Amino acid sequence: MELTMFRPLLIHFRLTLLLALATAGLVRAEEIPRHQHPWGRFAPGSWSRTRIVTETIGEDGKKLRHEELVTTRLLKVDRLGVTLQTETTRGDRVTKSNPVTLAWDGTGRDGQRKERLSLGEVKFKGRSHSCQTHTVTRVLGETNVSTKSWYCPDTPPHFLKQLIRVRGSKPRHTAIDVVKLNATRTVKGQEYTGWETRTVIADRGGRSRVMSFHSEAVPGGLIQSQGESHDRQSARVGTRSKTLDAFHAIPAPPADPTEE
Repeated sequence: MELTMFRPLLIHFRLTLLLALATAGLVRAEEIPRHQHPWGRFAPGSWSRTRIVTETIGEDGKKLRHEELVTTRLLKVDRLGVTLQTETTRGDRVTKSNPVTLAWDGTGRDGQRKERLSLGEVKFKGRSHSCQTHTVTRVLGETNVSTKSWYCPDTPPHFLKQLIRVRGSKPRHTAIDVVKLNATRTVKGQEYTGWETRTVIADRGGRSRVMSFHSEAVPGGLIQSQGESHDRQSARVGTRSKTLDAFHAIPAPPADPTEE
């Protein structure tokens, strides 16, 4: 009789214990190893320059072509992430953006930030990859940004999937998936080994789809991408390509055991 009465409590205790053991290995975004971030593998002073070609269809049906060079520089690396700044060159005009500070999971460190961790998995090519799911919610004024990332510490490039939902005056939904590992591609006579991703972005204006190739050898990772956008009636309204033009990589110094 007494054992029967306490059985629900025993079951609850065991479930609580199993859950605690299962989540004991989870880490917060700021605790993700620096070398698993596409910029964290490098030291400040590193940069990557891409050539971006955008083609759109004007109201008269004519195709418009714009070309620019975008240089992204690594300004700072700290315990929580990196600070980046972009420089855009269009003809003779050069403009610099305000520096942006990111956490190791790629999310911004501004606004009111809340983080939740759990266990999950990503399946592709018939194989299951065990992951930690990082859900980060950031409130920036009237805009709410929710980012859910599937982080796999044992499977490079480590972040195998990401969903980003923006709520506010300009709602947007972005889905990023790694679709191929251990891929190779030759760009401007240089062969790179890396991975391929597919990005789908949907907003009130329509939808865009981008296929990209990345490599750990380059600061930021991006080597090449090709995308096209469609309006709400599924008519193609433009294309955009990005190709690595040049880069400067300064390896990050070895980790200091006293800082761990």
